[in-house]
Amino acid sequence: MAQEIVSALKIIDPNISAVALIGDISNDRFSSGKNKRIPIIRYKGIKERIPLKTMGDGLLRLFHVILALVNAKDGLLLIDEFENGLYWALHPKLWDIILRLSHQLNVQVIATTHSRDCIKGFYEVWKNKKEDASFYRLEADAETGAKVINYTYDMLSDAIETDIEVR
Repeated sequence: MAQEIVSALKIIDPNISAVALIGDISNDRFSSGKNKRIPIIRYKGIKERIPLKTMGDGLLRLFHVILALVNAKDGLLLIDEFENGLYWALHPKLWDIILRLSHQLNVQVIATTHSRDCIKGFYEVWKNKKEDASFYRLEADAETGAKVINYTYDMLSDAIETDIEVR
């Protein structure tokens, strides 16, 4: 699965060639004394290993999402505000890898978002993976507190084309 993580990270930066978790030997006075592990990467053209956290929030966010997905094999993964830290133009590629891995690993992914760009990115991928995904909207309801609206692919397509609010 390490190669799947590297493939995902390459969506953001194609110069990443490897990723690993190593023991953190820093003497951090705020740590609980537990043996922490930190992600490091190999980067084309650089001999030294680089801590992933120095590469920006987007890469770190994607690493955590993909690692969580891999660790949720045969289970459930909840992703709150999927788009946080991730460049909007990459959303279709990110959704593609998440849908592919979730199918491969038998993981049900439930993701929330307030981002129209994130929804559009999901929609672009959903058209080729209609069996592997679904889209729901939660709407306030005076009687029950919340109402669930199940969108078909065509309903979401119409909503996006006519600029109807789906968030």
